[in-house]
Amino acid sequence: MTDSDARFAYEALDGGGRRRRGEVVAASLTAAHASLRAQGLSPLRLDPMSASAGRTPSRTVGKAERRKFRLADRDLSEFLSQWAALLKAGADIRSSLQILGAPGGKAAVGRFAAELNRRISGGEGIDAALAALLGADRGFIAALAAAGQSSGDLSGGLARSAEILETRLKLRDQLVSALSYPGFVFVSAIGALGVILLFIVPALEPLAEDNGAKPALSLAILIAASAFLRGNLVLLASVAAIAVAALALAWRSNLLVRPLDRLLLRGPWRRTASGLVYGGYVLALGAMLTGGASMTEALRLSSRIIRSPSAREAVERLTIKVRQGTSLAAALGEISGLPGSVTRLAAVGEASGALGPMLARAGKLEEEQALRRIEAAGRMLGPALIVALGAMVGLLMASLLTGVSQLGESALR
Repeated sequence: MTDSDARFAYEALDGGGRRRRGEVVAASLTAAHASLRAQGLSPLRLDPMSASAGRTPSRTVGKAERRKFRLADRDLSEFLSQWAALLKAGADIRSSLQILGAPGGKAAVGRFAAELNRRISGGEGIDAALAALLGADRGFIAALAAAGQSSGDLSGGLARSAEILETRLKLRDQLVSALSYPGFVFVSAIGALGVILLFIVPALEPLAEDNGAKPALSLAILIAASAFLRGNLVLLASVAAIAVAALALAWRSNLLVRPLDRLLLRGPWRRTASGLVYGGYVLALGAMLTGGASMTEALRLSSRIIRSPSAREAVERLTIKVRQGTSLAAALGEISGLPGSVTRLAAVGEASGALGPMLARAGKLEEEQALRRIEAAGRMLGPALIVALGAMVGLLMASLLTGVSQLGESALR
């Protein structure tokens, strides 16, 4: 060992996928990495141990820089799947990231892979690098990577992260598909009402004034509504714009999170909302336990996938109860709003020694049932809105025709 050499503590995977820890002496981080590769090891972490080495500080990624590396869920899912496949095929971590970041692919993916490679090569752990670049809302990816590392199956942890992202994408696509048609019908109804009040009714207003007869009540109401809308159109548009801006500001300030959370989890749609919220959590928890994470670590890390404040608080209490010795199935049964099938399958998993797979199955079933309910509601809501739109337009046109008919009779008399 020369004066310029330093000691590095390492964690690495050997050819059989087992996790190894130790020390290596080298002149730099790059040389230490090359030395481990020569020994047939794939480094996961390299930390300088001597002051002369000058430990490379891990950079804190700010919000602006994180947005630079922000990937869409679909791109991130593909990236994780491909990375897992390369690792499973025998590629080491640095080489696989260099392949994924090679020119010819998407620029955002290339930047993300390059930055991830730079941080890992500098000695930062894979889970820490992923957590820093992806943010809290995707913390489950770093958690699953950590669980995979601890069990010697990093590729499996990354593959399970990709599967959860794919499930999220599927949920999002099905929600959009189920609600887009009712939304289109609702917007069409508002547009039809605006056309009648802004264009059709004003065309009949001179007829009522020139005739001198008192218009029918229905026509008089339409004329008054049309006059009010046309006379205050700018004011109404301004009020609507201010209301939308206020709602957006309240949303960004998290002022609406609690009220909407209570409405979803305690209102008429609580069964569907609970299935989506807790189903995703239980699916992630099961994946981490299957990947080899300890119960305490899996409970702590899987809670990151929950965006509902009240559900997250319930899950945190669950973690405390499990640490105190309560069985997971019993603790899950005490969470208000948690689907009963999750508790039953958790009890079966504890009794059979397959807790992870049973929880993953329970989460998937709950998400699928929630989606089916949303799709059924969407199929019912679309025709209902069409009937309502037809009734509204028919009522307005009947009122117009009745008023015009009465005006004609008055003119003839």
